[in-house]
Amino acid sequence: MVEDRRADGRVVLRPDLSVKAMLDRHGERELTPEEFQEHFGGLPTDGEG
Repeated sequence: MVEDRRADGRVVLRPDLSVKAMLDRHGERELTPEEFQEHFGGLPTDGEG
């Protein structure tokens, strides 16, 4: 992402650090709830909520 354009023609770039951008860069995606359950099963709880 372009953060700043300088008078001398230089640009300052800032990486997009959003989750979507990071997943896209690596060809990944978020797990569906079904896939999460399949991979991790029921996670232990501490009795709250």
